[in-house]
Amino acid sequence: MKTLTIAALITGLALSAGASALAADPAEAPAAAPGKRACFFSHQITGWRDARPRNDRVVYLDVSPHDVYRLDTFGPCPGVESALSIGVETTGASSVICEGLDVVLIVQGPTGPDRCHVSKITRLTPDEVKAAFPKRRH
Repeated sequence: MKTLTIAALITGLALSAGASALAADPAEAPAAAPGKRACFFSHQITGWRDARPRNDRVVYLDVSPHDVYRLDTFGPCPGVESALSIGVETTGASSVICEGLDVVLIVQGPTGPDRCHVSKITRLTPDEVKAAFPKRRH
């Protein structure tokens, strides 16, 4: 698993998001009912993986100890398969991420950062996580 480096700009955005978003307990992130979107806070991201076999339009984020979210980008995300680090930039007034338009991926490659706009976010079920990442411990 690759480690996630959250860009310094995320810290600034989180600090400016207001006390309500920062004071919220990560366990209180809006839960998903069947068929509804799932939300998480940007500070809950613990790691990332690119899609295998190579797919430069998909990134998987590890969120908290047990959840994995698939992020699909609008187009190719240059260098995602060989990125040194990936950060996120929330686009709203808080650090809550619920849908693609809430976040932009910042992919740090050898030539500098690229911004990849996200079109769709999907929370994987436990069975989907096992199928996609058989060596994952959680």
